[in-house]
Amino acid sequence: MNKSTLHIMMLSSVRRLGVLSAFISLCTIVSGAKIFYTDPYEGYAEEVFMDMDFEPNLATPPVPDTEKSAIQDYMSALARGVKGAFSVDLMRDGEVMVVTMPTDRLFLPNDTILVDGAENAFKPLFPLMKEPARYKVVLALHTDDTGNDLYRERLSTQRLYSVYDMLLDAIDNGAVNPDIVIVPFAMGANDPITDNETRRHRAENRRLEIYFIPGPELIKTAHEGKPLPAVQ
Repeated sequence: MNKSTLHIMMLSSVRRLGVLSAFISLCTIVSGAKIFYTDPYEGYAEEVFMDMDFEPNLATPPVPDTEKSAIQDYMSALARGVKGAFSVDLMRDGEVMVVTMPTDRLFLPNDTILVDGAENAFKPLFPLMKEPARYKVVLALHTDDTGNDLYRERLSTQRLYSVYDMLLDAIDNGAVNPDIVIVPFAMGANDPITDNETRRHRAENRRLEIYFIPGPELIKTAHEGKPLPAVQ
């Protein structure tokens, strides 16, 4: 069993336990017109996010209304900085950056081992993973609808293992901070971006999405009114 297998297998058995309580504890509390700021570092731990499902992970930690504008501007600048090398979008009202890589560029057809040189595609993103509290990173590996459910689940899981192992190697090499929160999800064919009726559409659905979610460092800095760190 490789070094990422046990880590990812935790998701299937405990992901839904405690999701609601963990999610509520991280959220900003709103009472009438007054917004109470909640320390974004509270509950910010990998084991908490490993217990969460995909959508709650994308929603946490939340950005309070008073910090939204600063975070949105920062993430927009971040997206512009990396857009030339990747397909980049913003979501959650511009608070979250998502980088999309076609898996056809990372794997041979039906294979689960990264092709030679595939790790080079990730290197421009490594500087974003040097400060562990700046972003939470969520990985989502998607397939098309070819084959049965079991095949697609195995394919997306094994490919996710390969990507995760590559990131662990980057941690070992000092390119990525060992304390960065990385939450992996094998999505199979459950969330297509288009239909699977044509070869081109199936290729679009075969993708790796990497979500950069504002971490407690960015949120707290914005709350304190200090300049946000330089976009890397």
